[in-house]
Amino acid sequence: MAAALTILVAGGCAHGRKGDRAAPSSLLEIVTETADADVWVDGEYIGQAAAVSGRLKLAPGVHRVEIRKPGHFPVQRTVTVDKKGGGSVSVEALMLADPR
Repeated sequence: MAAALTILVAGGCAHGRKGDRAAPSSLLEIVTETADADVWVDGEYIGQAAAVSGRLKLAPGVHRVEIRKPGHFPVQRTVTVDKKGGGSVSVEALMLADPR
């Protein structure tokens, strides 16, 4: 049985809002058993799940998060960050194998 990997993506500047470092933001939490899956936010490649820890906060608003891995079906979620920011938003990614 594989253990789930929880990654808190934090630090850096808020994704989705350039030049406003004081803006409220929320941490993105990704829960997956596949540490080498690719993480995309709003169409922008962020990095592999295990490598992105400590690099991203989400700005207030709606964001599309996608987790991809070759040979598996992608996981797509829409998350909303409150205008006040703070806390975290979570995406659970169960990577199912694509039999093709």
